[in-house]
Amino acid sequence: MPFKILTTHAIHPAAHARLARQAEVLVLGDASQDGLESAIIDADALLVRIPVSPEAIRAGRKLRVVARHGVGLDYIPVQTCTELGIPVVYTPDANTESVAEHVIGTMIALAHQIARADRAVRDGRWNVRDGLLGIDIHGRTLGIVGMGRIGTRVAEIGRSAFAMRVLGYDPNLGHPTIAARGAEPVTLDELLSSSDFVTLHAPATEANRHLINTRALALMKKGSFLINHARGALIDTAALVDALKNGPLGGAAVDVLEQEPPARGLELLQLDNVIVTPHSAALTHEAMLRMGSDAGDDILRVLRGERPTACANPEVLDRQGERLAK
Repeated sequence: MPFKILTTHAIHPAAHARLARQAEVLVLGDASQDGLESAIIDADALLVRIPVSPEAIRAGRKLRVVARHGVGLDYIPVQTCTELGIPVVYTPDANTESVAEHVIGTMIALAHQIARADRAVRDGRWNVRDGLLGIDIHGRTLGIVGMGRIGTRVAEIGRSAFAMRVLGYDPNLGHPTIAARGAEPVTLDELLSSSDFVTLHAPATEANRHLINTRALALMKKGSFLINHARGALIDTAALVDALKNGPLGGAAVDVLEQEPPARGLELLQLDNVIVTPHSAALTHEAMLRMGSDAGDDILRVLRGERPTACANPEVLDRQGERLAK
């Protein structure tokens, strides 16, 4: 009998076909908590594209591996999986280029007032051009909060394409590592007060919740821009709205929000100096194919008793190896 793999959403057709050649692949029809808990009962593996609860994982009586279609492990209760002896695999390299390009794209759009100009022309206000002065990003200062894969790639593009000065802050990395990844190591306060553009690439942890708050925003340069394509919880939305209306910010680009989808009437969406995209920075043809293929390959490795390429809780694999060696 083939392995049964449950996916919370459809994956790239080519990745699905590749996986289906070696397993039975089922796409969840009811994405509610009850729907997932019912469908997961007989699954050997779960491929995650939405947040799942510890209860859903515990309902998977045959579950041998949980895979993240992407990087953010906050979608998966890793501790629960570890307690149950279930490896959690993910795709750390699959969406780096796509998200980095989205960051650079929205940075250019903010600097050159592209979204504002587009909306004005569609509204019949051609003469807006007389008052919409953008800025060049060449030679400006770029501050990167979180120097992981995506932050490092953004730093590389900023330096090589636009001769930007790049500042980096990452409390989990030493200064030599940050420097080796292409940024000048600084404190968060120094980064905020010195950067023309600040882009966030930190994980969603309790310590990082509202990392960018009223105090942090007050430190930013007048006319500077904030970009968040990481996790919505990193920014206090109310504080961001105030900074965009009354404070130093010239604009912001956010691909993620504290509540997704946003509530009707969210004030942030009414502001003209904000670009909002629907958590879609990683949704390119290439990234979707890489995420689906990489996740599927690691699922099959685990189901075959092999070691996966990227595992968030390798201690589970080590325990399994010790049992097999006895």
